[in-house]
Amino acid sequence: MSRLPKGCTNVGGDIASAMEQCRELFISSFSAFGYKPFWPSALQLLETAWDRLPESIRTRLITISTPFGEPCCLRADITLAAVAYLSAHHSPEERPLRLCYSDRVYKAPQRPETYLETFQIGAELLGWEGEGADIEVLNLLLKTLDKMGLDDTHLVLGDVKIVQKAMETIPSQLAQQLISCLEKGSYSTYFKILQKSSVPQSILPFLKALPDLKGDSQVIARTENLLGSNDCLKSLKEIERAMRYLGYGNRIRFDLALARELNYYSGPIFDIYSSRLGKPLGGGGRYDGLLFKYGIFGQAIGFALDLESAAAISRFKGSRSSTIMVWPGGLSPAEAIIKAETLIARDMEVEISWSADRKESFQLTRMRDIPWWIDLLHDIAINTSNNEEYSMQTWIEGPKC
Repeated sequence: MSRLPKGCTNVGGDIASAMEQCRELFISSFSAFGYKPFWPSALQLLETAWDRLPESIRTRLITISTPFGEPCCLRADITLAAVAYLSAHHSPEERPLRLCYSDRVYKAPQRPETYLETFQIGAELLGWEGEGADIEVLNLLLKTLDKMGLDDTHLVLGDVKIVQKAMETIPSQLAQQLISCLEKGSYSTYFKILQKSSVPQSILPFLKALPDLKGDSQVIARTENLLGSNDCLKSLKEIERAMRYLGYGNRIRFDLALARELNYYSGPIFDIYSSRLGKPLGGGGRYDGLLFKYGIFGQAIGFALDLESAAAISRFKGSRSSTIMVWPGGLSPAEAIIKAETLIARDMEVEISWSADRKESFQLTRMRDIPWWIDLLHDIAINTSNNEEYSMQTWIEGPKC
């Protein structure tokens, strides 16, 4: 039976190959900066997840009970598992902890979505103090995206402290209504609520302008004029200055109405956009409060990307171009494997066709759009698109390139 549960998927073919190449590149790029691979449990205790996850994730948990009778949920967030790992395995002297990962997450779908599971790649920098970590993570993220061929991506930055400051002088119920509108992007409802409410004149001009505070660094200057203070803008100004110095100034945008789980995030937050994708590729931000819930004093920043979406628009278009089909042609299996390994040693990707029929093997290779077919017994290479033949020595020195 080939049917899968609704909302689930098997991924294979070119997209799976592209995903694997993106995953390898991502892990190697972050590992070079001291990030250690992390494999989280697929299950999380419901009592732990419920207390520590933001509401937007809690409402989408998929709950189960283990054979041991423990109420659990399928892993909906890898950040929570990373912080739990830090708490259980690393003393204060061993911090900060850098982790990178590639794994599935499971959430009940929200319309128009239908999938229960998605593939994520991400990184977390946990338990640090002082400045620099935000810049480290954002710089590494953009460098890695560039390596994937996603050099059209932009970081859209906000800071929950800005929205918090805007709401601190108005009644909490009204503040929550306005924040909810910002989180959903429901600006028309936001303005209707604002128009009907009694808001102090000292903050009203800023609240009216907030949904339009989007764009380049000029947005920061405009916000300073509206607020009469730059305390809550300090982090964004430092990030923008550093990223410009690192050569990424043209990849930074601001959206100061960006509001996401104000009780969870604690500072700068960001979304990642590509001009080739109609939705965010991923996002992240500072979440110091989650560490505090585990009794850890320090700062934390992390992000996650949708691996399948990234792979679909990456420079990886499936199997590596060096893939070739080799045919034993009467050699024993052991002899064929040894000769195939000499080609693999030359950074080629090799498949062995065990068909006894030479014509059948060649036709299969052509049908699968594999560019080269190799007769290992006679040391002949044939181009499947035009049937040109080369001796192995000639082919290795030239045509294969």
